Amino acid sequence: MTILTTMLLLGAALTGGGGGGGGGGGGETDGKLELRLRPATTVRGLDVTIGDLCEVLPAGAEALALAQVPFGPAPGSGHARTVLRTEIVQALAAAGRNVAQCKLTGAAEVVVQPVVVEVPQAELLESATAALQALLALEGGDVEFEPPARLRQVQAPPGRRSQELRSRVRGNRTGPDSAVVDVEVLVDGEPCKRVPLQFTLQRYHVVLKTTGSIRAGTPLGPENLAAVREPMAQATGLFLAAMPQVEGLIAARNLQPNQRLTLGDTAPPALVHKGEVVTVVLTRGRVKVTAKAMANHDAPLGGRVTLTNVQSRATLTGVVTGPGLVVVQP
Repeated sequence: MTILTTMLLLGAALTGGGGGGGGGGGGETDGKLELRLRPATTVRGLDVTIGDLCEVLPAGAEALALAQVPFGPAPGSGHARTVLRTEIVQALAAAGRNVAQCKLTGAAEVVVQPVVVEVPQAELLESATAALQALLALEGGDVEFEPPARLRQVQAPPGRRSQELRSRVRGNRTGPDSAVVDVEVLVDGEPCKRVPLQFTLQRYHVVLKTTGSIRAGTPLGPENLAAVREPMAQATGLFLAAMPQVEGLIAARNLQPNQRLTLGDTAPPALVHKGEVVTVVLTRGRVKVTAKAMANHDAPLGGRVTLTNVQSRATLTGVVTGPGLVVVQP
């Protein structure tokens, strides 16, 4: 189609003239579709269609298809746009429609205004909370969270068919003490706005704590320890969390009341005690020599202990392998 032909078709559509003589009154007397421009219109979705701008006559399948032709994006919230007849004809031509078969009547221009509604804050918070809870369930752990203290007002078009919310935790993971949930407002299935909501997280863990003062060497267990749920600090140490972890252990040092228990606060019970005379086994090649020696300090099973030979008064160092038995390595 040449430029001259296009200009003639545009002119015919704009003036309502063209093809076969005369034609007064109705939009169907000359076989054309009549596009009767509205003086003003409101748009509920993210885009503007020919049907928003014009009443397409006569009604039917062809008119419905023409009404669904997109014109362009809707104006932003709080703004209006004026659409001229020439712009409508250009949009039809760009969509591949035969503008020679269209006749524009009605207003000379259309004022387009968007329709926006406030997205309920309760729905924003509910959607974000559900996404956060789902991720926390996957991550595991004992976590409590607080929603943001204040939510900003959010407005969006209601949509021609629907307005929905879709939420996802940013980065698909939570931080040590916070998480950001992005709530996306979908209008007719298309993203419209993204609203970030920041939640405060408090993580908890169970630790063993002393119920009173404990002297070094005292056996540890339910009689002097309790499992307590408490907030987890960022600089969390390697605290013991369950009674089975201290089974058969003693306090390695004096412990204060309400003290959290670490592995360094515990020790296995002494199997050899200071001043006890034990049997010492020394192996040299195929020769095994035994002697008696006195322990210089307490030592547990598998622990190293220094000894004083009862006869020679020589100092030895060995490993406790059983009650009253120490093996000295060559």
